[in-house]
Amino acid sequence: MDRRELLKLLTSAAGMAFDPFNLSAQSLANDPGERADAAAETSFSGYAITPAFDWLRMGDVKPAGWIKEQMLRDLRSGFAGNLAKLCKEASSDIFLTGRNTLSSQNTTNELGVNWWNGETEGNWRAGHIMMACLSEDPASVQEAANYVQHILDSQDADGYLGVFAQDTRFKHQGELWTQACLMRGLLAYSELTGDNKVLQAVQRAVDLTIKTYRVDHQPLATGESHDLMYADVLERLDDLTGNTKYRDFALWLYGTWSGTEIHWDATLSSLSDRKKGFSDHGVNTYENIRVPLWLAMTTGREDLGQASRNAFYKIARYTEMSGSAVSQEWINDAAPDPSNSEYEYCVTKELQFTFLSALQKLGDPHFADQVEYLWFNAAQGSRLPDGSAISYLTSDNRLHCNLRAIEGDAAEKRNKFSPTHSDVAVCCNPNATQVAALYVRGMWMRPKQGGLAALLYGPSSLRTSVAGTQVAIEQRTNYPFESIVEFEVSPERDVEFPFLLRDPGWSRNSSVVCEGAKITRQGRYWQVLKQWKAGDRLRLRFTPEIEPVTASNSEVALRYGALLFALPIASRKITLRAYPLPGFEDSGYEPVEKPVADIGFPTAARWNNFGFRAESSAKTTNPLRPFDDPPVVIRGQMAAGVTHSPVEVTLVPLGSAPILRRVTFPLIP
Repeated sequence: MDRRELLKLLTSAAGMAFDPFNLSAQSLANDPGERADAAAETSFSGYAITPAFDWLRMGDVKPAGWIKEQMLRDLRSGFAGNLAKLCKEASSDIFLTGRNTLSSQNTTNELGVNWWNGETEGNWRAGHIMMACLSEDPASVQEAANYVQHILDSQDADGYLGVFAQDTRFKHQGELWTQACLMRGLLAYSELTGDNKVLQAVQRAVDLTIKTYRVDHQPLATGESHDLMYADVLERLDDLTGNTKYRDFALWLYGTWSGTEIHWDATLSSLSDRKKGFSDHGVNTYENIRVPLWLAMTTGREDLGQASRNAFYKIARYTEMSGSAVSQEWINDAAPDPSNSEYEYCVTKELQFTFLSALQKLGDPHFADQVEYLWFNAAQGSRLPDGSAISYLTSDNRLHCNLRAIEGDAAEKRNKFSPTHSDVAVCCNPNATQVAALYVRGMWMRPKQGGLAALLYGPSSLRTSVAGTQVAIEQRTNYPFESIVEFEVSPERDVEFPFLLRDPGWSRNSSVVCEGAKITRQGRYWQVLKQWKAGDRLRLRFTPEIEPVTASNSEVALRYGALLFALPIASRKITLRAYPLPGFEDSGYEPVEKPVADIGFPTAARWNNFGFRAESSAKTTNPLRPFDDPPVVIRGQMAAGVTHSPVEVTLVPLGSAPILRRVTFPLIP
C-alpha cells in the first residue's frame, strides 16, 4: 500500500464513523477483517503521510466571549482553580516531596494506588496551566508559573521527572502514565509562555526514559494501559523537534504493549479484528486509539492504517446522542442507550482529544463536527454551569442523580455531582479542566498548502504569522447559540493567503461574504483567497434546522445546529457532603414529582419536525453565561397521557439542563 492509498483508507474511516445519529447504520458484522500480528514492528513498510494541518503554537488562539468567561469562572470560583484545596490527591506533591520510596508509598487516595495521585495532580495542573495562560487571569498565571518552577526544581541530576524516588523508579505500572500527565502540562506551558528551559527539561526527562528502556533494557511494567499514553508526549516532541527518536520509541512502546497486553481493545491484534467489539475500561480504549493513528501517519504502515480505520469504525457503535461514548467504567460492548447507558467525564475529554488528533492529521471535517458536538453537549451537560461540580457518570436521559444506579436501587457512588469525586477516584475532575483549553487549541490550524483554517467556531482571537507577516483575526460570534460568525482580519501589512472555513455538517445552506475575495468550495470547506489588509471582514452564515434524530432505542431527540435539546425535570437537591472550602459540596438530585412517562412526539407531525420552532429566550440575563440561561430554546407540542393530549413544552440546550432531564422520547401514533 502506497502513501496515497493509506491516506485514502484513513480518511474514509472519518466519513463513515461520526454521525452519532445514525448508529444503526454501523455494524461490525459487515466485515470480518483480518487479524494482524500482535506486536508492531519497528521497521517501516511505507512512507510518512503529511498531516492535513499543522498545529499552531498553543497560545496563538485565545478565548473570548462566553468561552473565556467560562474559563475565568472555573478558575476563580470553580473546582478548576481550587482542587488542591479540596482534596489531598491533588495536593500530596507526589512529583517532589511526596514521591514514592521503598519505605514510604504515596497511597493517599481511595484506591490506595501509589501512582494515582500523579494522575490527579498531573492532569489537573495541565488543565490549570492551559486555562490560566489562555484566559490570562493574573492570579492563575502566577500560580501556574510557581508550580512549573517547583517541578523544575524537583528534576533529578540525570533528568528524571516523576512520582518515584531513585530506589523505585522505572519498576512500576503508572510510571510512564504519570510522567505523561505532568509533561503534557509542561509542554503546554513552554508553548504558552515561550519558556524554552521547560521544553529542555521535558526533553531531558524523556531522553532518560528512552535510554532506560531501549538502551538499558529495563522491562516495561505491564497491566496498566494508561502507560501507553506516554505517546502523547512523544508525538508532541517529535512535532516540535523533528527528532525521529521519539517516534521510534513510540513504535517500540506500542509494539511491546500490543504484544504483552493482547486482550486490550486498542492493541494491534484487537484493532485488526473489525468484528471484535470494545469491552475494556472506556477511557483507556478511547485514548489509546490516538497512538496507532499517529504511528500509521508517521510510518505509512498498512497494518497500523487498517487498525486505525477499524478503531474509528468501532467508535460509532458506542457513540451516545450527546456525542460522548459508552463507558460505565467498562464499555462491555453495551449499546449507547440514552436511558440505560452512561459515560464518564474522563471519556468525554479523551474522545475530544482523539477527535482533535484525527482532525489535525486527516483534515476530515466530520471530526470537527464531533469535537464541537461533544463539548457543547456531553461536556456541558455533565457539569454545573458555575463550575463547582461535575457528574462522574452521566446518562443522556437522567431521571435521578442520587447515588443510585441508572436502573434500579443498587448503590452507585459515581452518580452525583462533586468537585472531587474523591470517594471514588479524582480522575474525572482533573480531566474536566482540560476540555475548554483543548477546544480553543483546535479552533485554528495551518493547512499544508499555506494560509489558515478556521475549524472550530466560537468567540476567540488569533495572533500568528502567515507568509512571514503577523496577522491578527478576531472571531466575533455567540456560536453555537447564534448562526453568524464574523471575522476581522488585521495583518501588519497587506498579504495574500488562503483562508479555509469549515462548513458544519448540520448547516443546510451556508454562505460566505467577503468583499474582493475569490471564494471557492473544496468539499466541506470554503477557500477564501484575497490580498488581506487591516480591517477586512468576512461574514459566515449558517442555516440550522430543527432535526429529529433517532437513538439506538428507537426514541427520538431534537437537535438544532450544534446543540442537542432536552426537557428539564424539576429537582430537589440532597446535600451529601460539605467541603471546608465554602461554595463546594457533593450533591444528589431527585425529581420534585414523578416525570410524565407517556409523553412523546406525534408521529404524524414528524415531516414538519413535530411543529417545533426555535426562539430566542426571554430569560437570558447574561450572554456570557449561556448555559445558566440559554439564549435559544425550541418550543412546540408533544402528546401526553393515555389520551395523547397536546401539551406545550420548551426544550433547552443539554448544557442548560445538566441535572435531571429527558432528551429522547417515543413516537406516539
